Amino acid sequence: MEKFYHVYVGLLSYCLFASSVSAENANSPGLALTLTSPVSVTTSTVPQVNYAKVKTLRGYPGNILSVAFSPDGKLLAVGTSEQSIEIWDVTTWQIIKSLVENDDDVRALAFSRNGKYLASGHNHNRVHLWDTSTWKKITSIRTSNTVNALSFNGDDSVLAIARDADKILLWDVKNDETYKKLKGHSGDVKAIAYSPDGLRLASGSRDNSAIIWDAISGDKIKVLNGHSDNVEAISYSPDGKYLITGSNDNAISIWDAKTGNYIDGLVGHAERICTLSFVPNSNILVSGDCIIRKGPFEIPIRQAGSGCKLIFWDVHSFKSIKSIDGDCGLSCAAFSPDGKNFITGHAVGGRFITIFERK
Repeated sequence: MEKFYHVYVGLLSYCLFASSVSAENANSPGLALTLTSPVSVTTSTVPQVNYAKVKTLRGYPGNILSVAFSPDGKLLAVGTSEQSIEIWDVTTWQIIKSLVENDDDVRALAFSRNGKYLASGHNHNRVHLWDTSTWKKITSIRTSNTVNALSFNGDDSVLAIARDADKILLWDVKNDETYKKLKGHSGDVKAIAYSPDGLRLASGSRDNSAIIWDAISGDKIKVLNGHSDNVEAISYSPDGKYLITGSNDNAISIWDAKTGNYIDGLVGHAERICTLSFVPNSNILVSGDCIIRKGPFEIPIRQAGSGCKLIFWDVHSFKSIKSIDGDCGLSCAAFSPDGKNFITGHAVGGRFITIFERK
């Protein structure tokens, strides 16, 4: 298959054996994989934006590159540039397990929707799958390129892999082999996300476009053009109505998730957009920008007018409702499933994790 103290989490499990296979050479089995029925999402009408910073976790030896909450919200996985994945107990904010692989940066993390697996994507062209009940590695997948993002489909039967290549890999989890390769981009794929019902897949690329795919057939539904630079962040709204893209052109675009038509843009950042996260079960989007330029000792240099911002948006009204200035060097972010905690990870200027809590 085509892979503190700041907080980064990666979990993979071991089921009697660990295998390593090449996705580039595997033949697609043409499996008839099934998905669960569409997810019913109830969307809150009252924006919940009363988040306050409650804790900063410092002391990581490497940059924080990826974070992911387990589906039950009890665990946080944190991936770093020092080959480690730290598993945190969210109740105590203590590390309960460290997973170390000799595969350089842990650039992507994703829990399966049933919580049984943790997938980690690495700079050295591999994805590892972990059993979260034992923290043993189940399998290792060769991807031939640096892994940028991971996403499980609706019934956890397929793991989508975005990497420094123009093809997206769909991995059959049960049979441990490549299911499909999605061809449509002309540049490296930087971001990927399944829709809430698992029926569609969206990807963002260095070719400045996003693509909506049929998650079952692998057919390309629509190419979304409009950004003038890399599309490096992508997210579906919890109700499945909107698809949001964030780009190195500092812009955020809102698209109709069904038709792929452009709806509106969100303007407020003075730097490239690197994270997009929805408050669970709401219409509130949080966007974070990244500083590209760094001075001596990797200290971020702010552009005039830039506040290293986190901005809360109401995507129904297309208006910003709150802005938080301060922590630069943002690399990743995630909400806990209940929306109580919001985590940001930072790769430069401190190598730390910030914990926000809903009040």
